[in-house]
Amino acid sequence: MINPQLIINLDALTHNASAIRKRCMSEEIRADSVVKCVCGDIQISNAILEGGIHSLMDSRMKNIVRLREGGIKCSLGLLRIPMISELPSVVLYADWSLISMPETIMELEKICSLEKKEFKVLLMIDIGDLREGIWPDRIYVAADVLRKCKWVNCIGAGTNFGCFGGVMPSEENLSMLVKIALDLKRALGKEEWLISGGGTNLYYPIVNGEIKPVGINHLRIGGAMLRGKCGTNDIKELRQDTVLLSAEYVEIEKKPSKPIGSIGTDAFGNVPVFADRGMRWRGIAALGKQDVIPEDLDPLSEGVHVLGASSDHLVLDIEEAPQRAKLGDSLIFAFKRYGGMLQAFNSDYVERVYIRDK
Repeated sequence: MINPQLIINLDALTHNASAIRKRCMSEEIRADSVVKCVCGDIQISNAILEGGIHSLMDSRMKNIVRLREGGIKCSLGLLRIPMISELPSVVLYADWSLISMPETIMELEKICSLEKKEFKVLLMIDIGDLREGIWPDRIYVAADVLRKCKWVNCIGAGTNFGCFGGVMPSEENLSMLVKIALDLKRALGKEEWLISGGGTNLYYPIVNGEIKPVGINHLRIGGAMLRGKCGTNDIKELRQDTVLLSAEYVEIEKKPSKPIGSIGTDAFGNVPVFADRGMRWRGIAALGKQDVIPEDLDPLSEGVHVLGASSDHLVLDIEEAPQRAKLGDSLIFAFKRYGGMLQAFNSDYVERVYIRDK
């Protein structure tokens, strides 16, 4: 075993994709999969597509190129609104993109005209989270630009929730989105039209019966599919054993629980605080902040607790573990939150192992 490594259950991912697709179809919603977390991983993408997902979305063009060149045939969408400098690559490798700026639409139309290639866009509208999206009172500007386009085809409108301002979807702000989106649809004379209401943070309250998504017919889902969770909450009918992390003990010693000497800043500019709990068994695993967010790690071994990490060393309290670990042993972690998994997939120092249900 090469540590550290991500242990990726492809069958669990297929199960989640299939369950999400089925649940969304019951609400007449198309579910696309956001795979930005896994950095263009072909095996994970194929496992999700086996679950019947229509389109994959990523925020980085490098990953979309990797997916396309890796043999992925499905529709690929650019999740992050595009940079002007990358528009030629967007037209070449992606099939559609989220977009917000009328100026970007005009540049995209120029490139599509030269390439004689139609390109689809979904206009993002800022309903209050204050990340990407045109402000509602400027919708008419975007509509005027889109009406003049021959090659750029607007397929719908959407918004983002929770990722920057923490604003959560509600029936009130979803109704606002639907109204603006339908006004835009009429202005452009469209028949088929997507109204994209967000992702996992809308899927979760839909499943729990907390929100009735009237008028919403598209979701961009990442966390629910990849983790079976919304934040730290399990989502019913989904599997949470999709991705685990293995690390190896490189030191096991009994040491004081509080550092000795004057406390200054650590390597990251923080002043750590420690409780004095006496002498305790501690372990160090070969894993650090270059690879993960330590606070997002959930040890699956009983009695093991994460104390913190430096760049390359994860420090653990193992005093209460029923069985003392040995040097060279592996320990397994789940991820408490999406961010921890995201960082682990982005580390060049964490290997990937793919498994199936036995």
